[in-house]
Amino acid sequence: MASTYTFRFSVLLSLLLVSLLGVKAEVPQACSNYECPTYDVIEVKKDYEIRRYNSTVWISSDPIEDTSVVEATKTGVKRLFSYIHGNNSQKKEIKMTSPVATEVSNGSGGKSSYVVSFYVPKVNQGNIPTADGLSVQRWKTKYAVVKQFGGFVRESVVADQVNALKASIAGTKWSTKLPKSFTVAQYNAPFELFHRVNEIWFLYDSEN
Repeated sequence: MASTYTFRFSVLLSLLLVSLLGVKAEVPQACSNYECPTYDVIEVKKDYEIRRYNSTVWISSDPIEDTSVVEATKTGVKRLFSYIHGNNSQKKEIKMTSPVATEVSNGSGGKSSYVVSFYVPKVNQGNIPTADGLSVQRWKTKYAVVKQFGGFVRESVVADQVNALKASIAGTKWSTKLPKSFTVAQYNAPFELFHRVNEIWFLYDSEN
């Protein structure tokens, strides 16, 4: 009887801690099949986590003016697919990575500005091919406030997730200097219907 009570108490305590402290976001299945940027988890909260990305490298589209994150991402991905399939200065094939990261900033005339990026595999980071309409971004240390969500990315879903993340970090040091842009990270191919993983990132150059 005592052992049963102890077990039940342990389960209840674990559930309480999960509800209060949150659970570390799952590592997307895509990262088992594709190279993903590595990071350290600094802090885990109920609805978000804080990550530290160290020296990651990305190949990025020039800014794309559009009214839709979905359509802008498609445009950027087409350019980047062409690039990794050899349409670059070295005529070099580069392996696909994950996630597809779309940075969203305020634009003009009712449009937003989107920069779509692929992570550059470590093996290619020392000598990265160039291409028209694309540029290399070399991150120094960056901190990311991350909220994970499932399903397919849609305009309304992104807006809801961004607002939810802002609400979650209200009153914390991360809310005092919100970045002017946010990033939508998508880990799954369009044909993958189940177990989809997406994230909203608020990126900072330091913890302070």
